[in-house]
Amino acid sequence: MLAVAYSTLSEKAISDYIAENYHIKPIKVNYLIRGINDTYVVKDDHSKYIFRVYRSDWRSHEDEVAFELELLIFLKNQGIPVSYPIAKKDGNHINTLYVPEGKRFGVLFSYADGQETPIDNENISLLFGKAVAELHQKTSNFTSNKQRSELNLEFLIDHPLEVIQKAMVHRIEDFIFIKEIAMKLKNRIKELEPKGLDWGICHGDLHGNQNISFCNDLTYTHYDFDICGYGWRAYDIAEFRLARQYHTNGDKELLERLWNAFLEGYTSIRELSQNDLAAIPVFVWIRELWLMGLCFQLRHIDGGIDTGDDFIDEKIDIFKKVEL
Repeated sequence: MLAVAYSTLSEKAISDYIAENYHIKPIKVNYLIRGINDTYVVKDDHSKYIFRVYRSDWRSHEDEVAFELELLIFLKNQGIPVSYPIAKKDGNHINTLYVPEGKRFGVLFSYADGQETPIDNENISLLFGKAVAELHQKTSNFTSNKQRSELNLEFLIDHPLEVIQKAMVHRIEDFIFIKEIAMKLKNRIKELEPKGLDWGICHGDLHGNQNISFCNDLTYTHYDFDICGYGWRAYDIAEFRLARQYHTNGDKELLERLWNAFLEGYTSIRELSQNDLAAIPVFVWIRELWLMGLCFQLRHIDGGIDTGDDFIDEKIDIFKKVEL
């Protein structure tokens, strides 16, 4: 029997498993999306749910998943609208699923009503800024004894560089260039850190295009905290800035209007220091680096067709624009 790196559970298997282990009788299960993890939509006679199956090489320890679920339950109890875990018949939230590659963890979540809404105007950008600030504010007292990777320089720079190096063995000089940029970014954060950078719980993926669902009345629900952890809040915010750079298609005036509206919303709830503001542009580049490493890391799941030399050329051109 050949080894398996990644398997996909069938919709019927998920349906039968949920019917056996939850107080829910699924009438339909649809495989929604293949990403860092697998996501299924589960429907019964009354409601919809999300069943997430974590990849075995992404979340290999139960504590990593338990930390996320503890945070979601904490936020729900704090009145923050989040997609939260649903308990099984035995009261537990985490399922250990045995698959060809070993074991994977599965969790059933409440469904985030509404839809993904482009953040392309100042009103919704301001609202999103407030929503992010509330997340940061409400988690100031959150604690957990579960082991979880911090969103520190090792996670954001050192590990991605290891992945990138393995993917660029045929382009050593280009990798050296990227590594030099990475070291400059790391040193810049080390310069800013002694002056005080806000540290606490981060969502980890606050780009605003996904991971928050808006209803018609602009009430919302946060979801997908899979990359959450303790980190610099300026990094959490930087992902929104980076996403706006991509989604405004070079319209710098629109970018700045959306960014200023976001900051207005955020700072109406929670203060941002000048040092944190100075760190955000640095973290934007660090996020670019982290995402490059993630794309290479997903090669054996998604295939390498989109991460070949054209992809590397594109990233090289992007990193040539770094100014510190």
